[in-house]
Amino acid sequence: MPNKKIKSVFTVSLSLVALAAMAFVIPDNRAQAADKTLRIAVPFGPKSSVPDPRARQNGWLSNRAGVSETLISLGYDMALQPRLAESFSNVSPTEWKLTLRPNVKFHDGSIMTAEDVRASFEKLDQEGHPAHNPRLSKLLGLDAITVEDPHTLVFKTKTPNSAFLWSLTEPSAAVMREGTDDLPLIGTGPFVFVTAETDKTYRTRKFADYWGGDPKLDAIVMDALSDSSVAALALQAGDVDLVTNYPEPDFAELKNKGEGQLFSNPTTRLFFFQVRTADGPLANGSLRTAISLGLDRDTIVAASLNGVGGEVANGIFPTSMESWVNSGLSLKYDPEQAKAVLDQAGIKDTNGDGNRELEGVEVLLKIRSYEGRAALRPTLEITQAMLQQIGIRSEISMAEYDANNEALKAGEIQMHLQAWGTAPLGDPNYFPSTLVESGVGYNFSGYSNPELDDLLVKGRESFDDEVRKDYYDRIQEIINTDLPLIPVFHKTQVSVGNGKVDGYRIHPAETYLVTPDLTLAD
Repeated sequence: MPNKKIKSVFTVSLSLVALAAMAFVIPDNRAQAADKTLRIAVPFGPKSSVPDPRARQNGWLSNRAGVSETLISLGYDMALQPRLAESFSNVSPTEWKLTLRPNVKFHDGSIMTAEDVRASFEKLDQEGHPAHNPRLSKLLGLDAITVEDPHTLVFKTKTPNSAFLWSLTEPSAAVMREGTDDLPLIGTGPFVFVTAETDKTYRTRKFADYWGGDPKLDAIVMDALSDSSVAALALQAGDVDLVTNYPEPDFAELKNKGEGQLFSNPTTRLFFFQVRTADGPLANGSLRTAISLGLDRDTIVAASLNGVGGEVANGIFPTSMESWVNSGLSLKYDPEQAKAVLDQAGIKDTNGDGNRELEGVEVLLKIRSYEGRAALRPTLEITQAMLQQIGIRSEISMAEYDANNEALKAGEIQMHLQAWGTAPLGDPNYFPSTLVESGVGYNFSGYSNPELDDLLVKGRESFDDEVRKDYYDRIQEIINTDLPLIPVFHKTQVSVGNGKVDGYRIHPAETYLVTPDLTLAD
């Protein structure tokens, strides 16, 4: 049962937020905009004025905005589908043949060729180029790209990589031409990049020569409103047409009243703590175990999500990933066992002040999260209270996402609460290979486990899904035991439109949003 005391302490009052938000003015340029301009409130904006989709996580925004496209995509059933490549096949353990869709035009009017595709992918490894992306390069593991004819390529990987085709669905694996002054980003999607303002706005216009048909919208504007309550007010004021990440309390109220244009769908997104295991207090495995045991995930879900979407996490993958989830795992709530684990490890309250000590020093965990997803802040606050109940003191704060990662890497903080899609590519390799494999770019925990590393290699090299299932079951078990990541809950995305949004569906991977059929009804 949810802890009523904790829930009462952390009941969120939106009145002050609403009053503050009233002063927030979003410029409405509809008078100058095209007749069919869709304005979307999103939690995160572009990271630069010319955000190359291939670098960093820029591709997520660009892919959702309909500017860039990948060779292969994921359907709403999370199955592989043709996109810029009309067919694809595995011709050997290290070779993959792709045939391109004919007559695909880039936004500059040129026809996409196999040479263009090769040139685009080669930029991933070119240091100093705006497309440089060592993270994606590692996922792909490319050795060479051979052009057989203008419409056919063979990708050769350095080692067998059963996740290769799935990795091609990664939004950063976009096919792009080199930009110009007039067209700084040249993709193939239904919308053409116009301008971007760092952390604020991303603007596009329709591409009439799109291979998939003439888009039904004239333009799309994405406004970054990291405070979801402000985004909700912007929708009410008519300044945006769609809020992709609506605040859960407000969504629950609309649902109960039967009001609003409501969208909801389960995703693979996991809210979890990344934990600094290499040094500091959480290098102690018993302390990590106690923290997990001290989290009442049912209460966190009830308080943070208001009953409109989410499930308690028993591991890194949600139950919807039937093919890959280890259904035998659980992450139970047992504060008494947590205290016993701490006592056995010698992490005790020696002076009676209610706070436990490790090697003679009071445990004080610094925990951070970031704005952009409404459930992060209450989850952080409730976690602080629950940890205090087992004698673990913590300081919590909100900061910028990348700054939090750097602080975790430097050991300045011990836990970073964040939300990731655990299978945005539809394959189980992505999440553990990106976050917990030894030495990878997002392993800010400093975690290293030779058995897990070996299993990840075997999982990539095997092409038998039954064999791979055994590998990834064990990987999930290791993560639940060592806890370099502490899973909390899996999220259902909730969105709200103004009643005129037509053709919008929430994708389980959350990497797709804009389609040629998306429009505003009259």
